[in-house]
Amino acid sequence: WHEGRDFDHYRDVAPRFCSEFGFQSYPSMNAIRRFAAPEDHNIAAPVFEAHQKNAGGNARIAETMFRYFRWPKHFDGFVYLSQVQQGLAIKTAVTHWRSLKPHCMGTLIWQLNDTWPVCSWASLDHGGDWKLLHHMAKAFFAPVLVTAVPQDGQVQLRAINDDPTPCEVTVDAFAVGMNGATRALGNATQQIGADASTLMSLSANDLRTDEMLYFTWTTTSGQSGNDIFAPKPYKNYDLLPPQLSHDINDNQITITAKTLALFVAVEADVAGRYDQNAFTLLPGEQKTVTFTPVDPDATATFVLRDLHSATYA
Repeated sequence: WHEGRDFDHYRDVAPRFCSEFGFQSYPSMNAIRRFAAPEDHNIAAPVFEAHQKNAGGNARIAETMFRYFRWPKHFDGFVYLSQVQQGLAIKTAVTHWRSLKPHCMGTLIWQLNDTWPVCSWASLDHGGDWKLLHHMAKAFFAPVLVTAVPQDGQVQLRAINDDPTPCEVTVDAFAVGMNGATRALGNATQQIGADASTLMSLSANDLRTDEMLYFTWTTTSGQSGNDIFAPKPYKNYDLLPPQLSHDINDNQITITAKTLALFVAVEADVAGRYDQNAFTLLPGEQKTVTFTPVDPDATATFVLRDLHSATYA
């Protein structure tokens, strides 16, 4: 964070235990509305300098965003994208260090929460709303995880098992285009002890210039997951409109997409919790997000966000 380096530089470090690291983002729009009027919804407005106590912090968020993403069209898109990149920064660090197990046996993220509504390293807003990092951490800190590790022109798919007993892990790897079409790249199954192990290696040449790596995994212990790895900065991909559609049943939002949809997020205009957020959708997939408002009598208005709508619309 303080050096303003690429996220890939986390992979230059191999600690035995990393006890403090972090990356800043803006608080959610609900928190921002508590201290900034609509006319101040601008990243250079004095009110946001006042709510940033790390010198140059807001500029560092913007500089990093320009490095990885096309520039967001609107202020609320900037807020959303700042939380996406915070999640990506910490995910890069945590998944890499977990993949070094047993050399590295632990990570502690700075920081959990805020004492006031502020741009910060926290994963929880002032008042308790979850930033996207907190949702992403549920996935990248899962007891059993498969993660993509770029190394020497290859991408290794490494499995990490933090459960006390071995389990069999099966991974399926695909190339995915911007229209969401996939083509199989291979699969592997391996018994993983309480350690980390490489399941399969892919060449960088296995992906075309307009493709990302998408992979899914299952275990004999009943755990499963999926992830996507972009070998280039996201700004280098010509994303297509995902044409998200949704149905609302009380506080359950069921979402589908027609093309590849990245970092799909649900926002509500009232305080509350989501059971999941910041996920990938392929065409025809369906994801149901449950929202629990703090006030059970509150009626929420929902907004859907994704990487395309934040940077192209």
